[in-house]
Amino acid sequence: MVSYSELPTSYQIAHITVRPNIVLAPMVGVTDSVFRRLLLSLGGLGMVTTEMTNAASVSPKAMKRHRLLEFLPEERPLAMQLSGNDPELIAEAARQVEALGADIIDINCGCPSPKVTGGGHGSALLRDLPKMGRLLTAVRSAVSIPVTLKFRAGWDDESLNYEDTARLAEDCGVSALALHPRTKAQGYAGSADWRRVAAAKRVVTIPVIGSGDVKSAPDALLQLAESGADGVMIGRGAMANPWIFRQVEALRQGQPMFEPGPADKYDFLMRYMDMLLEVMAEQQAIGKVKQLIGQFSVGFRGAAQLRRDVQHARTIQEQRETIERYFEPFILGRVAAELVSQSEVMEGALVES
Repeated sequence: MVSYSELPTSYQIAHITVRPNIVLAPMVGVTDSVFRRLLLSLGGLGMVTTEMTNAASVSPKAMKRHRLLEFLPEERPLAMQLSGNDPELIAEAARQVEALGADIIDINCGCPSPKVTGGGHGSALLRDLPKMGRLLTAVRSAVSIPVTLKFRAGWDDESLNYEDTARLAEDCGVSALALHPRTKAQGYAGSADWRRVAAAKRVVTIPVIGSGDVKSAPDALLQLAESGADGVMIGRGAMANPWIFRQVEALRQGQPMFEPGPADKYDFLMRYMDMLLEVMAEQQAIGKVKQLIGQFSVGFRGAAQLRRDVQHARTIQEQRETIERYFEPFILGRVAAELVSQSEVMEGALVES
């Protein structure tokens, strides 16, 4: 068994060093600037990526409406993810994204959503590798910053082509790969087969990052060790446990893993709401909180009711009050227990003296 100290801690995307090599996966509707900055502030996170943006929506007017490519300096190194199926259109979008200040352009050939694949984007390109090759070549020729590719293992189990896709991407000048080893047909069902990540790693010389089913810090390091991947990408696991990156770092260094208590979870949700309201309208912020609470690992009794109450709240204040009422007894109970413990220690010291 490989010890944690022997595992890689960074990888290169052309001239950019990604360290730590545990990164946040792009997630539509989730990984906006607020969520990215909040997770970066917790520590242990090596790189973030914007939400997937349709190449046809990269124009000043469209970006003012969707705001998907907004970012702040503390988010660097930052990859901006594009989707599309027209090489010329996505190349022009890539030029505009580079001008916005992206460090890396990531091309999405992995999204399994029917809405996306129905337009020939995302995983649909896995059914037409020659076209994918033309698209990647066009983007690579249009920009001076590195280009990366996020993809799936294939359209379905009868058309697994992840090794061919990996080779093609490297031949087109792609600087790194992120493989989610499910097929498009699987969606998020079943399990992610990380043996496919290992196989993709063996056929290319550029970095390969694995993604899928990483739900804990031990999961991340086990997959890193067993697959031989250069890094690990975490998506839904980071929504459930935003401290997972910090925990990976501690585990790697042989230190006790930070375990968030009630006060930590309460503070995280409060900060999230405050940060959302700084940059968006209340109704949009309400939706973001509902989305996060559905995945967030509360870990205490009555959490299902908390989720329902937050989902049904009609204002951000209602959401805030619901969360405050829920966490108050847990936080007060923890404080009371700590005070009792401190008192017992002090009494013991007096007896000894």
